[in-house]
Amino acid sequence: MTSTFTEPQELLLEISPSLQTSCWQESQIYATPSSRWRAYMNQICLHGFLNWVKAEYVPEASIWHSSPGIPAFWEFVNGTAILLKEKRVVLIPSEAIDDSELEVPQEWVDIPSWAADYYLAVQVTPDGEWVRIWSYISHRELKSLADYDQVDRTYCIDVRHLIKDLNAFWMTYQFCGTEEMKAAIAPLPKLSNVQAENIVQRLSNSSVTFLRLAVPFTTWGVLLENEQWRQRLHQERLRYLRQQAAPTQFSQVRVDLSRWLEQIYDASWQAIETFFEPNSSSLAFNFRTYSGLNTIAIKRAKLIDLGIEIETQKVILLVALILEANQQVRIRVQLHPVCNQLYLPPNIKLILLSDRGEILQQVQARIQDIYVQLKLFYGEVEECFSIQIDLNNYQITENFII
Repeated sequence: MTSTFTEPQELLLEISPSLQTSCWQESQIYATPSSRWRAYMNQICLHGFLNWVKAEYVPEASIWHSSPGIPAFWEFVNGTAILLKEKRVVLIPSEAIDDSELEVPQEWVDIPSWAADYYLAVQVTPDGEWVRIWSYISHRELKSLADYDQVDRTYCIDVRHLIKDLNAFWMTYQFCGTEEMKAAIAPLPKLSNVQAENIVQRLSNSSVTFLRLAVPFTTWGVLLENEQWRQRLHQERLRYLRQQAAPTQFSQVRVDLSRWLEQIYDASWQAIETFFEPNSSSLAFNFRTYSGLNTIAIKRAKLIDLGIEIETQKVILLVALILEANQQVRIRVQLHPVCNQLYLPPNIKLILLSDRGEILQQVQARIQDIYVQLKLFYGEVEECFSIQIDLNNYQITENFII
């Protein structure tokens, strides 16, 4: 792992492609696209920071809650906690470019057993290749200086109150270890098993969009603090959403990828040599090595006409797959310009959709991009997904079943 300090003393951690891939795979257990993406960001931050801090400062550093406790956190709340011996820090990742403030979910501040000594602000680059840890604040200062937003239940602290020198954090950690960094926290009320079960059933319904805002915070905090209830809510929510999705799973005509494994292809899906010369410098012949899709992978390509009568609005969709020993299928998707064009149309989007039309991933071409690709993903037999290409709101969708 590559790490570096910048001026002022911010920490940049490079995230390896293999770690990105494993984090993305692990995030697929979550119920919704937003929770899957939240879990992905948090896992990148968690593993990147933990590996670095154990090597540089605290070999005994550990995750506050090990699996199966962690998955249910990220279903509902952004942030992850790490123990540095007797002190707890919470990483708060964000994709926002603007670092004028830090927003900390109330759960990490006002649930007594969740509250941290310190909160670290983390910026995640859109491609997930770097995380930037740029400031910190103690619980005591957060409670006294931050503005509490009642609408989304967050503590918002202006950048002028944040400490942007991480060297100062390590000095404080090493030499002020016995100093109390937490403000007083009001205890949460009790909740009976019957009350908890009723709330779990209510929140499991897919019509409830923002679970953490659907009940009073005191009730929500008690439910979330209890690991058994938290895990049950996570599982019930996941089960309910899967049941809702089942009736529409096979409602569209789909490309059958299981036939590709038998070397049977639809006429529109051609060998990649149909579109690219063997000696071409295009990357179409070499799906990136870290994707793990080598020469034994099945690779097919399709010409996509975006409906505009000029050549630059035609692109080539590439799909590669390989069957794993556990019968899962590993899938890579790329988008390339046609062979007589150097670059993709700027702003064209490549989007992965669930069988319910929810966005799971998307990537957008910049000026002079020679290709774009989705993060490697996995599927199981009979699982459905769609790939959508969007240019200036004109959309082409290809539907697949494994």
